[in-house]
Amino acid sequence: MTIFRDLFKLSKKLSKALLENKGLEDLEASDLFSDDAKTHIKQHLSNEAIKENLELLNQIDKEADWKNVAQSISDYGKVRPKKRRSMSTFMKVAAVVIPLVSLTYLVLHNRTNNTLLEVEPLPITAGTDKAILTLDDGSAIALEQDNPYENAMVKSDGERLTYSKATTPSKLAFNYLTIPRGGQYQIALSDGTLVWLNADSQLKYPVNFVEGEPRIVELVYGEAYFDVSPSTEHQGNHFKVLTKQQEVDVLGTVFNIKAYQDEPYMYTTLVEGRITIRTDGTLAQLIPTEQTQIDLRTGQLTKSIVNVDHHVAWVKGYFNFKDTSLQDIMKVLSRWYDVDISFASDDLKDVRFSGLLNRKHNINTLLNGIKNTQFINAYEIKNKTITIK
Repeated sequence: MTIFRDLFKLSKKLSKALLENKGLEDLEASDLFSDDAKTHIKQHLSNEAIKENLELLNQIDKEADWKNVAQSISDYGKVRPKKRRSMSTFMKVAAVVIPLVSLTYLVLHNRTNNTLLEVEPLPITAGTDKAILTLDDGSAIALEQDNPYENAMVKSDGERLTYSKATTPSKLAFNYLTIPRGGQYQIALSDGTLVWLNADSQLKYPVNFVEGEPRIVELVYGEAYFDVSPSTEHQGNHFKVLTKQQEVDVLGTVFNIKAYQDEPYMYTTLVEGRITIRTDGTLAQLIPTEQTQIDLRTGQLTKSIVNVDHHVAWVKGYFNFKDTSLQDIMKVLSRWYDVDISFASDDLKDVRFSGLLNRKHNINTLLNGIKNTQFINAYEIKNKTITIK
């Protein structure tokens, strides 16, 4: 059993080196493994591999698993194999086992002796309710969950901004609500219309609408979900949403507009009611489950029937992807988690994925879910940049 004692000794030395942030000189000096096997072991004891495995080990009974590993290795010599294994084959197996032994010993040592293993925390968390309110005088107010705000016409409870209706508005004054990356917010306009704004979006709107005139707001950029107060409650005045290349005319309905600056297409999806879209002389009417797509480069408008749930899931707290490219998925995640995302290979951008993911989960959980489907091999997080591999 000398070989097993040597493996355990080496594992302990490697564990101690990792705890003390030292190099793996003991592995380099060992004559137990070939150069290829040493390279394999070092890869599995790298900082990135340790961080990933620590997350997994944290979810299991480490002491029980350590005993199982030790018992399995101890029993190896007691089993009479039908076929004698060569030493080279055994050492290949040992090269796989030793990183696990080292890591398990490291975690047990860490817990038993209250020694802190320094693992850099990942600061990437899910988005929250936050926004910047810009008043008509140019002043800006940060709206957050623990930072309520109120003036004569509007108040915020940290999740929703609510405007009151003035009895005699003296002038048409505009406010802006800007949602940063990693944020979302709701707004109740003075006519009772509700708007949900997604990350990286901006809405321009009047503090009060003028009676007898259309109720007009502008989605400057980003994504918004509208639940419009019916025109029958406002003397028949239509509700209009302006974007760069279209005008949406509404009587009272529920719909979603996605018009991000870094995307080549703008989408308008009707959930309830009926809307009319005008763009460059083209007129299109939508009924529920229909969606228009406008090519922002050419202005061309097309209409199709879609599964509405996929396009408005974000309002209910989910990402709902249906045969969506990883490039488009990562655009969505980058806005919500406020991160930059790159691909180690351009081929990965076109890989397509379907799945329902919770927006409240941290980004590691979502990326591990995608990784477990084997659509990607790995991912790497450094500061606020994620590389898909």
